[in-house]
Amino acid sequence: MYTVEPYSQNTHVTLSSFTKDKFFKNKTDKFSFEDSHSQAKSYLSRIQDPLWKSVCTEMVDIMGPSSVQKIWNSKLGSYCTRGKTMEFCCPTGEVAQFVNQYSFLILGSLQRYFPTLKHLRVKVTQAS
Repeated sequence: MYTVEPYSQNTHVTLSSFTKDKFFKNKTDKFSFEDSHSQAKSYLSRIQDPLWKSVCTEMVDIMGPSSVQKIWNSKLGSYCTRGKTMEFCCPTGEVAQFVNQYSFLILGSLQRYFPTLKHLRVKVTQAS
């Protein structure tokens, strides 16, 4: 916890007093942006479906690498033209919740290929 003390002419703050080490307890807590991007690239390389890989790549560009770390192992299902829906299979309930929350971004990416697509029908394939 930080406290604010009244101003004093003897008080001085140097830049060296605000180091990263003050905010991280140990070196293992640090996770660099480069590490996160390399991990996202690794996940992207495992995706077999070229359409899903394209959507995930766009998600990295829009939301950052952590988004792909959550959804990379999900799968696109069949597209129903009558209902204007696409089935979306998630491995866990947590991933399904994330997909539901950000479905507008996934829909936006998919609408380039399916212009009439309006909804994702999210399903959990495994018990969470």
